[in-house]
Amino acid sequence: MGMLQDSARRNPAWQALALGLFYLACFLAAGLGSLFTMVSVGSWYAGLAKPSWNPPGWVFGPVWTVLYALMAVAG
Repeated sequence: MGMLQDSARRNPAWQALALGLFYLACFLAAGLGSLFTMVSVGSWYAGLAKPSWNPPGWVFGPVWTVLYALMAVAG
């Protein structure tokens, strides 16, 4: 048995708090990663030889946002 009893795990307030903490952790990780890559992405990514099926650049922001949100929910 884990640290929490079953009744605490089923409590909606506890579940909302846990989900909020997972969202915070996932989006802090995303923000930290973007701080380190934001400066150089424009220079090296634009110069890469990409295949014809490469999605346009505007797709990446929404897709990564959804992926990080889904990671938080899965956690």
